[in-house]
Amino acid sequence: MKARVIFCFFIALFGTVILSCGLLPLDSTARVGTPQNQPTAEPWHFSIPVPAAQVIDQHAIHLTLKEAGHCKALAPDDWGFTSIPPYVGADLFSPDQSSHAAWGITSIYKALYPTPQSALIYLLDAIGYHSASLLDEPVEIGYGFMTARFSSGIGRQGQLIFKLYNLDASLYVISVYLGATTSESWEINGPEVLTAAISIRCVSQLRPSSANLDLDLSDASNKADNPEVDLSEKWSEAILGFENVYSPTTGEHYLAPLDTYWETGPDGGGYYRELPGGGLEKLELGFGDY
Repeated sequence: MKARVIFCFFIALFGTVILSCGLLPLDSTARVGTPQNQPTAEPWHFSIPVPAAQVIDQHAIHLTLKEAGHCKALAPDDWGFTSIPPYVGADLFSPDQSSHAAWGITSIYKALYPTPQSALIYLLDAIGYHSASLLDEPVEIGYGFMTARFSSGIGRQGQLIFKLYNLDASLYVISVYLGATTSESWEINGPEVLTAAISIRCVSQLRPSSANLDLDLSDASNKADNPEVDLSEKWSEAILGFENVYSPTTGEHYLAPLDTYWETGPDGGGYYRELPGGGLEKLELGFGDY
């Protein structure tokens, strides 16, 4: 009897709980067993960032055409350019003379300077780079040119690019392009001075193929008159972290840092400049028709 009373008590209590739950008000927007009972949230909104235009304008070095005698070059706007008769050399200088780019050509007696290294040291000393030494063995860079770095006793260092022309058993001709700065500024200013050096184009009768050239009727950018045009046409990319580029519409030249390359530019990967009236222009690589 006692067990039956306890059982009935629990039955009654359980029924009260069920009845109480049944009397609770139902949320009209969330009923059990209906889709409305599922959690709701605001729709997700995705915003795809539009990449900013990556242009060279604030970073590139503008290069200007310079002409002197039978030579021409591309160099920063405020650099000076000289070439005097008999036009076997040309020099570019920054306003403060701390950066120097040059080209020269001369014949060398093999008995005195049997190797290119010995000839280069002789020539460096002759133009004022006293107590010079080559920092590495010359290496080939293509198109018959070789290169070597140098330092000097006057606190200057730089890079030489040269080409040899064998004449006979006793003589050879050496054509040398030089880019030099103060030793402490080479890492910063080396790219512009080396670019200026390889841009120098001159005609000369000392090159075997142009020995009978009429200098007054010649064109320094014509390969028939100047067989070294390939230097600036082909060996101009990625010089110490820069590339030579030019505008296909204006012909203006720039030395653009590699980190201004726009991989996803509107006309494909490349270097871009802002146009004065708005919009962008993709630049061409190299020296173009210079």
